[in-house]
Amino acid sequence: MPAAEHSDGTQGGPRPPPREISIRDADGPADMAACLAIRREVFCIEQGVSEELEIDGRDPQCRHFLLRLDGLAVGTARVRPLEPGVAKIERVAILARHRGGGLGSALMRHLLLRLDDAGCVTALLHAQAHSETFYRALGFATEGAPFEEAGIPHVRMTRESPNPGN
Repeated sequence: MPAAEHSDGTQGGPRPPPREISIRDADGPADMAACLAIRREVFCIEQGVSEELEIDGRDPQCRHFLLRLDGLAVGTARVRPLEPGVAKIERVAILARHRGGGLGSALMRHLLLRLDDAGCVTALLHAQAHSETFYRALGFATEGAPFEEAGIPHVRMTRESPNPGN
């Protein structure tokens, strides 16, 4: 007997239940602790970046975003203002077991929309080289030659707001 076909064209058994994704500004000590825990797991434990480099003292100057999946904190990013109209996106991290399902794109689209709404004209980041195509799909362009940060190859990328002057 053939498998049932769903309206989206896929076949198989029952669909998994919908996942609830929440992305918002980190608010208060519990949210900041969750952001730091994700960063430590991804950057310090998984990638071997020293905690001294990862926890760089700039967090108080930054706007932090926290992504929750079904209530569980699984992703984070921070945005650091550099000058009027220019911000640097940093510390973008999704826990390894939750990668590949579009959460990183959802997080980036959310924070880029917030930046556009706040009048940010230029967003820049230092992307790990293996993530360059991910950021390119979000409208970023590579600038200059690759370089090393924390022992990991990176590239500088920028994105101009599609709605300058908002």
